[in-house]
Amino acid sequence: GLPLTLLEDLVLKGLRSHYEQHHGVRPNLLYMSETHYSYLREELPGVRDHEDVTAILGVDIALSERTVHPHVANVRFGGNHILAS
Repeated sequence: GLPLTLLEDLVLKGLRSHYEQHHGVRPNLLYMSETHYSYLREELPGVRDHEDVTAILGVDIALSERTVHPHVANVRFGGNHILAS
């Protein structure tokens, strides 16, 4: 896959490992604002669509303007993708 910027990579790895240590399961959902998502897309040149972003990150994405800081969770849902915005 395409590399993330070093900062984004460290932040996302930190969020994932912290969640996994505290909850005993890997997160499968990343909450972020549309602003954060737009910034992330700009940092990933060559990414064509939302599917590419989720494949690179390894988690689905839930967009919400109420999300001040990106955070992760483990959510069970019926389909393959929890939320494709």
